[in-house]
Amino acid sequence: MTVSWPQRRAPAGIRRMLAVAAEDDVPADILLAGTGLSADLSAEVTGDQELGVARNLLRVLGDPPGLGLRVGANYRLPEFGIWGFALLTSPTLRDAAVVGLRHLGLTGSFARIRMVEGPSEVAMVIDDSDVPADVRPFLLERELVAIYGIIDALIGEPLPALRLELAMPRPPHGDMYELAAGCPVRFDAPETVIIADAVHLDRPLPHADPHTWEVCERECRELLVRRAEGTLAVAVRDRLLAGVGTVPGMSAVAAELHITPRTLHRRLAAEGTSYRRLLDEVRHGLAVELLGTTGLSVEQVAARLGYTEASSLIHAFRRWTGTTPRAQKPFSGTEVPGPRSTGRSTTPSRRGAASNA
Repeated sequence: MTVSWPQRRAPAGIRRMLAVAAEDDVPADILLAGTGLSADLSAEVTGDQELGVARNLLRVLGDPPGLGLRVGANYRLPEFGIWGFALLTSPTLRDAAVVGLRHLGLTGSFARIRMVEGPSEVAMVIDDSDVPADVRPFLLERELVAIYGIIDALIGEPLPALRLELAMPRPPHGDMYELAAGCPVRFDAPETVIIADAVHLDRPLPHADPHTWEVCERECRELLVRRAEGTLAVAVRDRLLAGVGTVPGMSAVAAELHITPRTLHRRLAAEGTSYRRLLDEVRHGLAVELLGTTGLSVEQVAARLGYTEASSLIHAFRRWTGTTPRAQKPFSGTEVPGPRSTGRSTTPSRRGAASNA
């Protein structure tokens, strides 16, 4: 099955590819050929258009070893807009990870990413199985280095990862992966995972600002909704919102939309989301609103959101926000800082990505 990527996204990924191509004296119009995009990139793009640019880049440059690592090292946190500022102002690295993954659709990532926390280790699992095979290695390289660079920028220094496991055979340029990761790399692993010591999750971030963080996270939620206008995800979200108190199951929602559950699952996956993720987003938004603006108890809010027990809401709320429902306060207004201009680095090394973020 060919997956389409019609979702709108910021043009940051395309700009990074254009910048790397320019260093090799490749004009922008060659990379943009056949995509319908102009060189000013003043508006949002679609995932399909970004894939088109990626294919042009690989064709023109001949897919040299480590090209994705080179492109990924060029990302800067402010380029991610409100998503980047939500991470930057998070209280801890755990808060940044939760917010970042919840709103991953704002980043232009083609992979599905989840965090799995164990007693002593935390794993960032990267699933790129839906990414077209012809650009998958390139985009995985780009994703890996971008993740490392973002974390390094958040904590102000390279994160000492324990190991990197890759669900791919070792390529001829495998030593470049070890240089970029700064840790042992295992190839032919069951899945692609970045593993670090879990103690880093509670590490306070140097630019933490709780008030700005709350505003940024709210803006992230609203931006995701605006970008999804006209998509199936919006239709599903609307039905979930209408069913507060009696949350409909996936089969019931599919029936309302006159499609099968299998078709619903497939089309949501093509839009970069899932029924479970949408339900989680709706519950999170409503929980914050109800707890912050009403006098309802935790038990009453849990019932309205379709939880059978208040403990289920408490567990989910801690996963969403890193705190408990009873600690929830109404949003307080504050200005969101604007992007700042930064320099550009082309080296895929960990130290280079961190020092120029």
